[in-house]
Formats: sequence, structure tokens, C-alpha cells
Amino acid sequence: MSYLGRSTRSTLTPLAAALALAGASQAPAALGQELMLEEIVVTAQRRQTMLQDTPIAVTAFNTEKIADLGIYDITDIGGLAPNTNIQKQPSSNSNMSIYIRGVGSGETSLMVDPKTSFYLDGVYMSKTVGAVFDIVDLESVEVLRGPQGTLFGRNSTGGALNVTTVKPTGEFGVKLEGNLGNDGYQRTAVSLDLPKIGMMSAKISGMTMDYDGWAENDFPGGERDLGSENNDAYRIALRFEPTDSITVDYVYDRTNNAGVPTPFQISAVKNSIYNGFTDTPFPYTFLGGELYQQMAASVGDPDERREDYTLDGVTEEWLDVTGNTLTVAWELDPFTIKYIFANRDTSSGYGSTDLDGGALTARDLFYGGGMEIPTPGFHATIDEGSIELTTNEVQIIGDAFDDRLQYTVGYYQYREEIYQSNPQTFSLPIQFLLGGALDAAYAAAGYCPEIPGAGPVCQGSQRLPLPFPSPGADPNLNGQVDFIYGQTTESWAAYSQATFSFTDNLDLTAGIRYTEDDRDGFLFNESIGQTSFDERFTNSDTWDNISYLLTLNYAFSDNARVYGTYSTGYNSGGFNSRASTLSSWETPFDEEELFSYELGLKSDWFDSRVRLNAALFYNDYQDIQVAQFEAGSGGASSRIVNAGEATYQGLEIELTALITQGLMLEATYGYLDAEFDEYLARNPATDMEENIADVTTVSRAPENSGSLGLQYDFDPFSWGALSARVDVVYTDGFTFHPFQYQFDSADDRTLVNARVSLKDIALGDKGNLRIAGWVKNATDEEYREWGIDFGTLGFAGNTYGRPRTYGVDVVYEFR
Repeated sequence: MSYLGRSTRSTLTPLAAALALAGASQAPAALGQELMLEEIVVTAQRRQTMLQDTPIAVTAFNTEKIADLGIYDITDIGGLAPNTNIQKQPSSNSNMSIYIRGVGSGETSLMVDPKTSFYLDGVYMSKTVGAVFDIVDLESVEVLRGPQGTLFGRNSTGGALNVTTVKPTGEFGVKLEGNLGNDGYQRTAVSLDLPKIGMMSAKISGMTMDYDGWAENDFPGGERDLGSENNDAYRIALRFEPTDSITVDYVYDRTNNAGVPTPFQISAVKNSIYNGFTDTPFPYTFLGGELYQQMAASVGDPDERREDYTLDGVTEEWLDVTGNTLTVAWELDPFTIKYIFANRDTSSGYGSTDLDGGALTARDLFYGGGMEIPTPGFHATIDEGSIELTTNEVQIIGDAFDDRLQYTVGYYQYREEIYQSNPQTFSLPIQFLLGGALDAAYAAAGYCPEIPGAGPVCQGSQRLPLPFPSPGADPNLNGQVDFIYGQTTESWAAYSQATFSFTDNLDLTAGIRYTEDDRDGFLFNESIGQTSFDERFTNSDTWDNISYLLTLNYAFSDNARVYGTYSTGYNSGGFNSRASTLSSWETPFDEEELFSYELGLKSDWFDSRVRLNAALFYNDYQDIQVAQFEAGSGGASSRIVNAGEATYQGLEIELTALITQGLMLEATYGYLDAEFDEYLARNPATDMEENIADVTTVSRAPENSGSLGLQYDFDPFSWGALSARVDVVYTDGFTFHPFQYQFDSADDRTLVNARVSLKDIALGDKGNLRIAGWVKNATDEEYREWGIDFGTLGFAGNTYGRPRTYGVDVVYEFR
């Protein structure tokens, strides 16, 4: 039978899929003397296919791999897939940022869509908020690289994460998990599979996790445990099978998360202002007075991770997510009709986040009467954030012409309502406030001494907004600049993708998708001069797009094939929720598009003992949506504009080899050459947009990254089996902003994780026990996880990754 024979190219039957997954869960040692890599089943084409038969750059983690790596949330896989970076965002435990091949978004505003899509059991998660959670009963995780504009078509310029959970089996089974680690880490999970009653099967799962965090806050009365988490989640999965051809799956899930995010560490107080055009001297430490001097004193060695803080503006973050998913599949030979409904409600927020690095004091004229009082450098709040998402999708999946044609036709409908309140309190050097009615007041209060050779120079800082009605002041007198924004999005799409096999060795896939997005948004921003929520600005607009895919797939042997793909991706336009001017709000940003060319290899060698998959890609990225940071008397805000055009090109290699019986090597490598061809920014000297591509760097795009994993499965004992694994993950240095990166960029890093497992310990006829000891970041590498340069607020800082963690896992299964 040829490598691309119709029996392997067709959709797997439920029985064949079950057998394949059962085989995939076996370690190589379980195959006796037969040394052969496992077959892996993926759903990267919205149907079950074999990984090596699927002409997509995809990295798959099945049930056994997830257990071997100790994966409990999605951020754990970031460095294990080529050119993939997944991290939590600043000031949050639950917001996830996904960058694939350099494409992604770090914007936390709920009005901004991610550029890489996240799917849970086929349902699109519309926002990064709430996307980091411990998924109970995780069956598989797939990282799809490159635009997924047809089948996974909701805003996928970078790629997609496709996560699948375990379904009810209809047979009694229990899985118990207990995890203990340093820094107070405790996790308990239980999953109960109930016997089938009539037509109904059920599975109930739940977990609770506590982590005390790795940094301490010494501020009296403040949250002490920084980087801490408390997470509770449960899910109820029901499967109803009224006939042999109809399957109805319903899942209810609930997640409650509370904790204190990773602390923000000041890395520099600046001596100049750089806007992409000129570097203007502005010694903040001198001109900003006590506030900036204290901030500068907290810097120390900016490349070393701090674990002790005195933060006066940090509170607990909370998250509540509720989900309902209904999937109905009706098999009508030779096609299947599938309907997917989902409703997800997310609420999140925090009382305050401290982004100035400490409990600071300063002389303040209008809050302290010229006395030194507690003064925020920058504090922000999200007192309310909510997402209400409803999706409906209908698919027809089938085959024709003796399985030579396989097709998927679908219709997708999406509705989302968001609301977010994000007030800010901050301080600025008085020099920024001069030139108005307040000049005389500052001079009379002694803030503007005579400097020899320079004349009067004002030194000191002022908390904003001012506590009385004046230009830029907060009319509610609460000491905060209020951002309140929201949006309703209604979107629909029609799509089709088909694969036709010309011969057993050659097939062609073509896909097309039409998408239309309608948005209605509002903004209330007191810094623009609004005095009541009734005065909020509104805006509406519509965007549409046609995305394409064309793939030619050729098998030149039974164990190797090459494919070439042309595909496009689209990210919808929108409104600037953080606009600090009326014109910024009234000018929507347009959609961005990515045109991708990819050449790939999928191959097995040496009697399937070595697997080598590779991809070369060239991406033409147009009308790139870039968040340009704006800071000043209106606070810290950003404006999204279609500033750029860029070329992203690179190489990805994935190698898996069974070196000897029991010894497996896994290696990945990603090379990324990403450069702006055009980056438009407004020159303040000319008030004209100019191209500054020659001084910019694509953010979150390390040139080289890779991983190396070695796992050895010892010869089984009569009572169990021992396995040892070590993983090394390397990432080149990268920046967090296209041109403001002098003080907060990340250096290269190497992280080492190790795990020793004693598994397959029989307890009775049907019981099985696994015990594992593990360590993450074994060398205690200190590395910057995220960075923010606050521009004209005068300072920059970072959050750091977790230090060394270690612990033990115990898993018991009864079936």
C-alpha cells in the first residue's frame, strides 16, 4: 500500500481512531523488541488524520507525551514547538500571549483580538483573558504554525492552538492525581468515568491548586505572596448516543482563579526620551525628584531577578469562567453533519496592579500641600472586565469518488460582548506640566529653584489626575484617569476545503473562507475631557475578507513526502480602546493580512526509528496592526495603527529518534528572520508619518530557538517501569517593542527541566500507579519574561520567569 493510499488518507472511523490512540499511548518499550516510533493522530484538519499524512506544520502532544512532560497548562509547551512562544502577560496569572513565527499580540485590552487562535474542543476562545487555566482531562494539544485561514479561520494570522479533552467512555474508571512542590505548590485532581446507563455516558472531573508564589511583599497590610495562585476548576461531560449514527456531547466547565500576579521589577529610570526619530536628553532621576530617585535606587542589577519587594499598590486578581459546549454529530454515509454550539462567560479584574516597583513617596503640591506623601509612580486597576461569547458552527464532512475526494463545508457564527473598566493613577515630572496656569503655583511652592547657567528648573513630580476640575483632571475626584470601554462584535463566515487525490502519491488541497465582522464600540476616557459616562464616544464599522489555501502534497516513497502550501490569514480591524485623543478613537485600524508560502517535509527513516519533519516558510505580512505606546498627561495608553509591512521567513525542524531500545531523542529547532519593510510613525518635529523601519526590530521574534529532550525507559521490572527524562529549551534574546527596547529587552536563556517517573505499578487487577519527581528551571536561570517601556513616563521594567521549582506527582488510575 502506498504512503498516501486512500485507506490512510480518509477520515478515521471511531474504531480505527480508538486503536490508533491506544497504540499512541504506549511507550516504545511496550512494543517488545520492535523498535518503531508510534503513530500520532491529529485533528489539524478538523478531522482525524495521521500526523505524518497531514501536510501542515504541526507539533502534537498526545496523552502519554503530556504525562511524560508533566503538562498541566498550555504555557508549559511554549518552548517545545519550533518558533512558538507562550507566556503569561504582565499583571496577570490568567492572560495568555501566544506568538507563533513571530506573529502575536501582547495587548491586554478586551477589544483586541489575538492573532493566534486558541480552540478548546473545536470552540474558539475569543480572548487571551482566561486562556491560562489548568485543563482537567487533557487528551491532546496541537500547535499549528502558519495562518489557519480556512478551517481554523477566526483571526489566525500566526497559527492556532488546538486543545482536545478526554470524552466519556461509558465504562467505570477513576483517575486521582496529587502534586506537591516547593513554594507551597499543591494540586489535587479527580476524574470519574461513570458506567453507561442506557444511551448516556458521563464523566465528572475537578481540580484544586494552590501556589504560594516565589516572591514576597513586605509592605504592611499588602498582599504578601507575589506570583501566587489559587485555582479551582471542574467539568461535567455527557455523551448521549440515541442511535449508532448520532452522538451528542455536552460539556459544562467552570474555573475560578485567584492570585497575585508576578511582580513588576523596574529595570531603568531613563535619562532621555526616544521616539524613533530623536533622542532628547531628559534626566528623569534629576527632574522627577524624590519619586524617580527612589525608583532608580530600587533597580540594583537590572539583569538579576528580585524576590523581595515593598509594593503598596498590588492586590489579588480574580477570574471566573463558565462554559457550555454542545456538539452533535450525525453520520450519514458518506458524510457527517456536525453542529457545535458554545457559550462562554468570563469575568475578571483586580483592585490594583503596581507597575512602579515599590512603595514610593514624594513631595506633592496638590495632594500633599507640598509635603512628602505616599505617591504612585504608576498604578492601574481593572475593577470590572467581562466577556460574553456565543458561537454556532455547522459542518458537513465527507468523501466521494471512492474516497479520492475529501471535503469539509461549514458555516460559522460568532457574537461577543465585552466590557472593561481600567482606571489609572500615575505621576509625571513637573516639567511636563509647565506652560499653563499651574506654573506660578509650582514656582511659589519652591519646586523650581534657580540652576546656575540654566535658570529656573522645576524638579519634582505630580500625581495625576489633579484632585480638582482643571484640564486633564478627574471630574469624579477619585484620583484616577478612567478608561471604560466596550464592544459588541457580530461575525459570520462560510468556508470550504477539499482534498483530491490524483494518484495514490499525489493530492491537492484547496480551501476558501469568507468572513464578515461588524463591530460597535464605545469609549469613556476622562483624559479626553468627558465628565460623564453618558458622554461616551461610540463608533461602528464593518470589515470583510476572503482567505485562501492551496496545498500540493506528494509522496516520493512509502515513508516520506513533501508538500507546498500557499495560504492567507486575516485579523479583523477595530477601535482603539486606549485612545487618548478623540481622533485616535474616531480612526479605526484596518484589518491586517498575512500571505504565506511554505515548503514542508514529513518523513520516517530507518524502519520508522527516526522521524524528521521540516518546514521552510516565507511570510509577506501587510498592514500590520502595531500597538504604539503613548504616555503623557493622559496616562499610559497605546494606539493601534496599521503601521507596518514586514517579511518573516524561517526554518523549522523536528527530529524524533529511537536511538536504542528505551532511549528516545527529541529535538526541535526554529530559525526566524523577521524584519519590518515599512514601519510608519509620526515624527513630532514635522507632524508627518515617516518610515522608520531601519531603526525597528520585530518584537517577540527570537532569531534562534530550540529544544532537546532525552528520555530513557528502563527495562520493566516485574512490578513497574522506570523512566527518566531531561529537556533543555533555548531561546535567543528578543525585544518587547519595535524601537523602545533599550532598557527592557530579554537576553538569551536556557531552561533545563528534568523528570523521573516510576509507572505501570499494578495495584490489584485494574489499578495502576505512577509516581514522578520533577524539577523545572533546574539551573535557576534568571530571565525576563515580559518587558514594558513606559515611554515619557520615564521608566521601564520587566517581569521575570519563575525560579527553580521541584516536586512530586502521584497518579492513580482504576479501570
